[in-house]
Amino acid sequence: MIPITNFDFLVGKWSVLNKRLKERMKGATEWIEFTAEMETKKIFNGLIVMDEMKTNHFGENFNGLSIRMLNPDTNEWKIYWADTYHLDQMLQEQVVGKFENGTGEFFGKDIFEGKEIPLRFSWKKETENTAQWEQAYYDVQKKEWETNWIMIFTAIES
Repeated sequence: MIPITNFDFLVGKWSVLNKRLKERMKGATEWIEFTAEMETKKIFNGLIVMDEMKTNHFGENFNGLSIRMLNPDTNEWKIYWADTYHLDQMLQEQVVGKFENGTGEFFGKDIFEGKEIPLRFSWKKETENTAQWEQAYYDVQKKEWETNWIMIFTAIES
């Protein structure tokens, strides 16, 4: 029996509108937009949700891979990322967290301008055919999160 997991809503094919801050941690308000396509599958009896995203925004044939692994004892997820632009950083754990009241919050650390910085991912199923992901960095001096990347997912009919 395959367990029902919090990322079940993401299984399938998606058109993805990316909105990324032009400059991070500088008070910028200008966003860069680009599109991608993504396909998500469940493996390992549903304990892993994996996707591959493709876009030409970062250059020809850019691919990204997310692997989300559920610990069924704690209902906590570990999310890993790899992409064809950063092949030297393959599958490093980025964030850990869980869903509560339909929203997933996941926390970890990233390297930004050579320094380690707190990182947050937020996931939410918006409607039957849409979902949203956000990435934010924590500004220690301002004591606030800056959302620097938003992805809006729209299901592609099979």
